[in-house]
Amino acid sequence: MVPLIELVFGGIMIGGLYALVAAAVVIVYKSTHVVSIAHGQLLAFGALFFHFFIVDLALSPVIGLVLALICSAIMSILIERFTLRPLIGQPLFTAFMMTFALFIALDGVFQMILKGRVRPYPSLFSQATIELGSITIPKIQLLSFFATIIIFFGLALLFKYTGTGLSMRAAAEGHQLAQSAGVSVRKVFSVVWAVSAIVAAVVGIATAFVMDISYPLPYIGIKGIIVALCGGLDSLSGAFIIGILLGVTEQLGAGYLDPIVGGGLEDVTGYVMLLIIMLIRPYGLFGLVRIERI
Repeated sequence: MVPLIELVFGGIMIGGLYALVAAAVVIVYKSTHVVSIAHGQLLAFGALFFHFFIVDLALSPVIGLVLALICSAIMSILIERFTLRPLIGQPLFTAFMMTFALFIALDGVFQMILKGRVRPYPSLFSQATIELGSITIPKIQLLSFFATIIIFFGLALLFKYTGTGLSMRAAAEGHQLAQSAGVSVRKVFSVVWAVSAIVAAVVGIATAFVMDISYPLPYIGIKGIIVALCGGLDSLSGAFIIGILLGVTEQLGAGYLDPIVGGGLEDVTGYVMLLIIMLIRPYGLFGLVRIERI
């Protein structure tokens, strides 16, 4: 049986990736009030871009990473410009369904590119490990977790202490109100989608080091949506805490309960957590309760 401490550490590493996907969803919602399902595909295409640059073009990992993030941002801006911007002023449910349609359409493109094959990253990056006592942690997982902390810290600073963050918060309060104050809502939307796509691409690249680029990769985005809903769609801190909690819970269930029930708990833990939290607190554990007067 896997030691408890190893399961907890593994859960924290995985939970950090869940939290980052949730952060991408939260960024979009905080500024547009649109719940995006499409970020699972942005995650997968970020991994594809990185694979193309470091494997097909044989560029250095650093240059490949920078180019992959730039391509992800450009792709996201184009998606926002041609599919979501025309829906400004329409019911939010329409924009939500558009992100669902984008997920399905991009999934078809993703599968067409893969052609049923798995695209692995060079083993050089995935075999290195760090020994912490009796715990063995892949270096890529530890690096991705530190990147998670840095990105969350950067996003918090962006929202609280920059002009761009102030514009994002103004747009979240109301598009017409923001425009009357001189804020370009369209520019805010483009920036929001670009930043969230970069965050999602980082998750895709880090995850692909562990599970390669394969069919299930985009569905990591579903875990991010679960975490965002449970933590609160307007709470970055909630995304981080619930992401870690979900990762640890999944690992503990897989390590101790799967042998008893025959497996599969890791796949359903998130959905059970979502069901329970939505029944108790529909706005999420850390989300703001909005009271509207009629």
